[in-house]
Amino acid sequence: MNICGILVHARPGQAAAVRTQMDAMPGVEVHRETPEGRFVVTVEDLPGVDVGETVLALHRLPGVLTASLVYHHFEPDPENEDAPVKA
Repeated sequence: MNICGILVHARPGQAAAVRTQMDAMPGVEVHRETPEGRFVVTVEDLPGVDVGETVLALHRLPGVLTASLVYHHFEPDPENEDAPVKA
């Protein structure tokens, strides 16, 4: 399990477009949104979807000012203990 908590801040007037883009991203869940365009988001590894790449993709979304990592949790998946650990 690999989960990151991210604070995303949208440009003024672009929060709705940023929300739509994040809602379409696999492994991304929006938990809270402020009227000023700040979002509390979690990003989770999924099969074929790397959490690190997803966090970088959040930074690159049109309309995003910042995407700041505020929490990271990693623990090995007991079903895949023999699998190599991704950094």
